[in-house]
This record gives sequence, C-alpha cells and structure tokens, in this order.
Amino acid sequence: MSFSKQLLILGNGFDLHCGLKSSYKDFFRSEILYAANGLKLLQPGVSGFWESLLLEYYKAYDNQDYNWCDIERIIRDTLFLICFGKNNAELNQGIYFQASLYVRNNHATLHLEEFNDIEIFIFNCCVRFISANGGESKDNIEPLIIELLKELHNLENRFCKYLKNCIVNPDNKIEINLNYFNNALILLILLTGHRLNNNKYLVEEEIQTSYLSSERSNKRKEYSLSKSFPNLSNVHILNFNYTALFNLLNIESLCVYNNVHGKLCNENCSFPCQSSNIIFGVDDRVIQAYNVNSALRLFSKTYRKMSDTSSPTNILPTNDGTPIVIKFYGHSLSEADYSYFQSIFDYYNLYGNSNISLMFYYSKGFEQNDAIYKLINAYGQTLSNQDQGKNLMHKLLLENRLKIVEIP
Repeated sequence: MSFSKQLLILGNGFDLHCGLKSSYKDFFRSEILYAANGLKLLQPGVSGFWESLLLEYYKAYDNQDYNWCDIERIIRDTLFLICFGKNNAELNQGIYFQASLYVRNNHATLHLEEFNDIEIFIFNCCVRFISANGGESKDNIEPLIIELLKELHNLENRFCKYLKNCIVNPDNKIEINLNYFNNALILLILLTGHRLNNNKYLVEEEIQTSYLSSERSNKRKEYSLSKSFPNLSNVHILNFNYTALFNLLNIESLCVYNNVHGKLCNENCSFPCQSSNIIFGVDDRVIQAYNVNSALRLFSKTYRKMSDTSSPTNILPTNDGTPIVIKFYGHSLSEADYSYFQSIFDYYNLYGNSNISLMFYYSKGFEQNDAIYKLINAYGQTLSNQDQGKNLMHKLLLENRLKIVEIP
C-alpha cells in the first residue's frame, strides 16, 4: 500500500524494536550506575548534578516506579520543586527560596520533616550553590538555572556518546551495528508501505560495503535504495529519537529526515562530546503555563530548538490538496509532545480536510488504543467549534481516515 505523500512520526519504540538499547534506563545502568554488594553508587569518574539526581531516584524508586529514570520528567519535576515547591506556588517560593533563607540565617536549623530524600538532595545542592557564590545568588534563581542547564549539556553529551557507541564500535569506527541498521531499514520499508526485496531481507553486506566505502573516501555516498523505496522522495520522517539513520550510515538520504530534538554527532565520540546537539528538556506548554519570561524558558525544548539552524526548511509535506497520510510508530503519544501534534493537525486542518488520514502502527503486545483516543480527544478540545471537537474521533472513523494497524 503506497500513498502520494507520507509523514512518518517515529518514537523510541522504533529503535528499541530494532534492537538498539536506547532507553534512558539502559543508558543509566550502563554509564552511570555502579551496583555491587548492595551498594548503589555512581561509576568511577562519573559526576554531575543530574547524574547524581538520577541515582537518588534509582535508590528511592527502582522497585516501585517503572518511570523512575524518565529523564525529562525528572527535569521538569526538579525545576518545579526548585522554583515553586511541592504546591506549585509563586516563582521563587520553592526549595531554592528555603535554601536561601537557610544560608541567610547562617545555616540555622530548618524544618525539613516533610522533605523526602530526593528533595533533601536538591535542597543541599541549592545550599552549596548559594554558598559557593558568596551569597550573591540568594534572591536570584537564574544563575542556578543556568548552571543546571550547563550540567544538563554534560548529561546530553554523555548520552550521545553512549548511544553512538551502541551503533559504532568506538575501538574500530568502521565496525557498525549491522543488525540495527538491517532491522531499521526493513521496518522503515514496512512502515512506508513498500515491499521487501530479496526474500524479505536487505543484504547486510550491501550496507557495510556502502558504509565502508564512504568512510574510506571520507565523504557521503548515495546508497541506492531505489528498489526498496521507489517513492521515498515523497516521504517525510519526523523522528523524536536522536538516531539519524542515513546520517549514521554516512549516505545521502532519499527522503526528508528531521530529528525533532537533535541527533547524534557523526564524529568519533569522546566525552565530553563537542558535536552533539541532542536536547533533553521540558515541553514549552508547561513552561508557558507558569511564566514565559522566567529562567525556566532555557529548558524549553522549543526555546532550545530555535538556535538549531541545521533542520530542513520543508519538514512537513506541502498541504496542496494531495492525499497525505500521517503515520505513527513507536511513539508513546505522551502529553509532552502534544504541542507538536496540535501544530501538525492544525496545519493540515485535520477536521475538515478529507485528504488527511491518520495511521497508527503498533507491534503485538504494545497496543495503544487509549493513548490514541486521548490524543484525538485532547486535540478536539482545542478546536474553536466545540461540537466539531467532540465528534472528531467519530468523524475520522466514519470517513475511514483513522486506522490502527499491527506491523508484521
């Protein structure tokens, strides 16, 4: 099944399905945690505010909370605790404010009975920062926010190095994870509606030959995938992962391929990595709900994306009346990315444009009907005509413009 135009939206489920250990939990256990003989420590040589905070979350919630290492949720919750406290009060009334009072009163006893271990860790970090800066930051939270952003860059670079090393052998750069690339290209073929060639499998030797030739010549080569992707030029890929498939293979992309929050560098990674532009952060809607002018804007994904000049200008297929299918695979459809989906649906006038259809792919055992239902209804609530918003799901189903498909 092929379409005139396609917008393929990928989440981390794509890389995980292809055998890449790209989850935050895999990263934490591999690069940050040292656990032996009952000890839970940072690995030798590892330091940093966010790394230490992840360890505190691990010690507190490893056996209770599946999302204990959801880095971006932890970033959001930490910033809000520092600025607003548990009750999301006014700016500068959070843990930082209490730490400031503590330093101002010469470390007089402060009642922390209601703080848990994570909050005490954050409080102590604030105290050390204020004290180290001679008390000049007692009433100004922005210097701390800037420092935490610098610390976050270190964590992002650490993650870039980890993920890159899962794909390319750091000791021998010409050795690549053929299994991942083979699986990824096969899955990409299936998701774009094309048929597999050569007994359902791409030839791994072809991938390696192309990669090696481009490495030896030190320039990108155009790898011929025309037989597998006869209409790939009409496909736009919006990837919420940090892996840029064709870029990592060092070959010319045959489609518009955009990494929403940055991508892995194409260099021989070391730490700290100087070439990575991957972004961890907070959804801009959450920041604006409090104060768009606050220092927290520095952690907004949208704010940080503004400085990225490497993104293509034609990210979305042109809305010119041609049938377009918007496909999703491996994305949790979480509220953190609703602002992106809302913008896409608005651009194509999802309610009134019969040329736009949605297709949600899933792998058996990872059905997400509830997430799809929540996404469509949440978008319906943003429509100016509330009656249209309430019947958006029904309209899409009635017009056969919404499908949920199991991937083979």
